[in-house]
Amino acid sequence: MANIDDKDVMSEDEKESKLLNALHKTLDLAFDKAQEENALMLKKLIEITQIISSNLKLKGIIKATLKRLNKIIEGEYFAIWLFDETGKKIILKAYLEKNDGLKVNFEDRIEIENTVINEFVDENVLVLSKDTKDYKYFKNLINFMKENIQSILLIPIQGLGNIYGILIVCTHYPMDHRSNEIGYLSIIANQVGLSLENAQLYKSLQNYFYNVVNALVAALEAKDKYTQGHSLRVAQWSKIVARELDLSENEQKKIYIAGLLHDIGKVGVEEYILLKKAPLTSQEIEKIREHPVLGVKILEPANVPKEIIKAVLYHHENYDGSGYPEGISGEKIPVLARIIRVVDSYDAMISDRPYRKAFSKEWAIEELKRCSGKQFDPSIVDIVVRLIKRGIFDNIVIEN
Repeated sequence: MANIDDKDVMSEDEKESKLLNALHKTLDLAFDKAQEENALMLKKLIEITQIISSNLKLKGIIKATLKRLNKIIEGEYFAIWLFDETGKKIILKAYLEKNDGLKVNFEDRIEIENTVINEFVDENVLVLSKDTKDYKYFKNLINFMKENIQSILLIPIQGLGNIYGILIVCTHYPMDHRSNEIGYLSIIANQVGLSLENAQLYKSLQNYFYNVVNALVAALEAKDKYTQGHSLRVAQWSKIVARELDLSENEQKKIYIAGLLHDIGKVGVEEYILLKKAPLTSQEIEKIREHPVLGVKILEPANVPKEIIKAVLYHHENYDGSGYPEGISGEKIPVLARIIRVVDSYDAMISDRPYRKAFSKEWAIEELKRCSGKQFDPSIVDIVVRLIKRGIFDNIVIEN
């Protein structure tokens, strides 16, 4: 009989220990992989929620959300519906279909009475269907049917105590309520709700700000009948010039506000100086020249954007450095101020003043050209002259 060395024989305990060690290593690897996947997903969620929350307009929030949902879940169809002002109807705002891109600007409305949406209003819960036979239940919410859809998920879009709408996700595989993906989507839906609330608040503040701006302009123009409509013309024409210069939409909005407010400091100038028909004395000229600085003192406490503040402060600086209040020149003068400098001067030339009648457009054009490179930025003069000759400045559009 052959002898077997005892050390070559593995006991049952050793076998069990080896198996347990192998299982432990496998579980460690699986755990590490799960941690890595969770960390990656957390990073994606942070990136997506930051992008969503950085938008202050409804369309921007919706686009940012739908474009990035497929980073969280492999879906066939995503859509955002929002309740109307009555709360009795829901409106399709946009949807994203796989292989067909993003579709926006819809106004399809559905009555929510006796529909699945009532579950959101009454119970504030998500709705998940894993049976394709339920398609008829959702047919008004989904404008397509595909054979490979396995799950239809409706997630409430809610902010602080309010439900604003629903996020719809359709997948080609079955999901259940325990799915991590559903939790991730709920986080995103909640961020959309909070962003919608921020957008509403921002719009309210913006409307309040514009009302204050209009009140200030009205107060100024009540003092000086000769400048009635001047601020509005400067605002509108400056915005047109900014667009011709390919400035951003945000910069165009800021120059519009700066145009409205550029002379706001004149509310601190005595009325007799503003309306004087005789030549101003040197002391009176100095008082007039204080109005850009006075304007800044009025606007700074209201936390007006710094670009607007600078445009108001520097709109009487000359391109050659001979202007006021600081005597800066060339590119050191902010572009918004350089635009207002030309447009403001043009409107002043073609308008009646207490001490003179309006000049003709032709005379004003020649004066702009003569002062190009001295008082005015030559590139802006070229644009303004071109716009005048095309008749672009002939019509004023009042913005709210």
